Amino acid sequence: MKLTLLMPGLAWLDVHDGAEVCRGLSLPALSCLLGRGHRHGQALSLTELYGRACGFPLHGLARELAKHAGLTGDDWLMADPVHVRIDRDRALLADVGVMRLSQDEADAMVQSLNRHFAEDGLTFHAIEPGRWLLQLPGPSQAQFTPLQDAVGENVNEHLPAGARGLHWSRLLNEMQMLLYTHPVNDAREMQGELAVNSVWLWGDGAAASQLADQPRADLLLSDDPILQQQADCPTDAMPYDFSGLMARCATLPANSHVVVVQDALLSAAQYRDAWGWREQLQRMETDWFQPLLQALKQGKISELQLQCHGAAGFKLRICRRDLWKFWQRPQSPATLY
Repeated sequence: MKLTLLMPGLAWLDVHDGAEVCRGLSLPALSCLLGRGHRHGQALSLTELYGRACGFPLHGLARELAKHAGLTGDDWLMADPVHVRIDRDRALLADVGVMRLSQDEADAMVQSLNRHFAEDGLTFHAIEPGRWLLQLPGPSQAQFTPLQDAVGENVNEHLPAGARGLHWSRLLNEMQMLLYTHPVNDAREMQGELAVNSVWLWGDGAAASQLADQPRADLLLSDDPILQQQADCPTDAMPYDFSGLMARCATLPANSHVVVVQDALLSAAQYRDAWGWREQLQRMETDWFQPLLQALKQGKISELQLQCHGAAGFKLRICRRDLWKFWQRPQSPATLY
């Protein structure tokens, strides 16, 4: 079996202190893979990582989601509910993954947005509590940063761009002002919940198509509903650990190519939770890297490709014979920075 393992967040996202964050970690199996595999850097965004590895670009998602939800129309944006927090001279973005949001709360806020922006020809739809769509009267004529690339980042560096970028920035400010004073948010804050004080616009354009130069996987294992929806191969949920992966793949042909999205490190990396990231990485050493190394030695995996995103992101390829290169010393994750 050939295994492509995507681990977003494996490389600490701030390269200037990555080595310090990794200081003192004991990760012998990961270090062995890093030292004996064929590794080259790839400074990719999370969207680019998923798109290249899975074989399809992740754009045009809003139209696809609208279609799946039974909504008609050609011009759509995602308008996902988010929380923006002011931190000194920055505005940091948190997605719905750190919030508990009910459908009733989403419907109430969307109803208010629709009343306010009716004259602009904009219509919001809360197809799920944490997934909102925005129907447009025509093409947006702007470029938007995908939500997953903006989470934990400075919002001011990811504002709408392009011919009508300023127009959309103005509309976004209006949306934020409306949500900031919304009664639903007043009630949420009284209960100790984060306010939904903005939406994040993204995902417009034509539907994505398969990349011609990317080999098709035989199975994609991921908990990301968008990746599952876009994939043109069988999909299943992400197994809890490596033993679960091997059990799931036991019935596949020996030459199968399996793509696994293991994103347990992602949230801590995005929100710069250094201690949480270190603790999770230690668990990954036990649950994934040690059994991965053993499976390579035993020939259960013919080739492993390990990939992650960020400024220190990389793509590593290793097979069984590479493990015999004893002259290549293990490299700790600190050497990535």
